[in-house]
Amino acid sequence: MTNSCYSLIYFNEFGEECHADFKVNEYHNLMELLFDKYVENWGECKGRAWCGTCHVELVKGSITENMDKDELLRLSKIGNRTENSRLACQIPVNAELNGSIIRILKDD
Repeated sequence: MTNSCYSLIYFNEFGEECHADFKVNEYHNLMELLFDKYVENWGECKGRAWCGTCHVELVKGSITENMDKDELLRLSKIGNRTENSRLACQIPVNAELNGSIIRILKDD
């Protein structure tokens, strides 16, 4: 297991660029990481992919983790979803996120 430090960039709902540093296994998912760094009240369903409050767009990077049926269903009901929409609670925090750019999307 490595203790390497990774980082990603995220844009909050005001369009401000922010940086988040993390280590693999430091957080269970991206929602927890951004909640810790961003201190935003989201994740009402506690990471079950039911509420959609942790809706993000992957601007740069890739996530090989496939969406499960709960995430697909929730995203299908979100009006401002994009081709690269994901729920942060369903994205594992691993080295794959290093260098990614994420945009937090709020409900329209």
